Amino acid sequence: MKKSLPKNAQLVFVPDSFNPYEDWPMFQRATCTAQTLGIFDKTHDAMFDAVWKTGELAISDPKTHAPKQPLPTIEDAARYYHRISGISVDKFLAASKSFAVDVAMRRYDSLAVAYHADSTPSLIVNGKYRITGQSAGGLPQMIELAKWLVAKESK
Repeated sequence: MKKSLPKNAQLVFVPDSFNPYEDWPMFQRATCTAQTLGIFDKTHDAMFDAVWKTGELAISDPKTHAPKQPLPTIEDAARYYHRISGISVDKFLAASKSFAVDVAMRRYDSLAVAYHADSTPSLIVNGKYRITGQSAGGLPQMIELAKWLVAKESK
């Protein structure tokens, strides 16, 4: 989707923390840390895959679908980021505890509340339109609707 957007549009990922039972606050902190360290763009897809495809940072057991105990920690995420980006574990952990990361997390939480984003994925177009897979009739329709709204708003 990002590649298909017009040049005047941008896709901004807003990591949310509204589901603590699935470790979202930790993943939000890890994402904000990666953004702060400038490694987000090159690591985002790998991190997503580590949670949902390879299971390296999975939040649930693939057989029972029950939440893993314990859930992945920020230290687990730091080790994973070290492996995929070369960033040192200590540097990642120090950044994860920084004021900049705390501010980013609060800003993203505020945006989610302001946009009424209560599920994922949710797309917000120009601060006016909130689209979910359910509201659009499916994920492919969600992307098409978002493209249409971006074109409309670009005029």
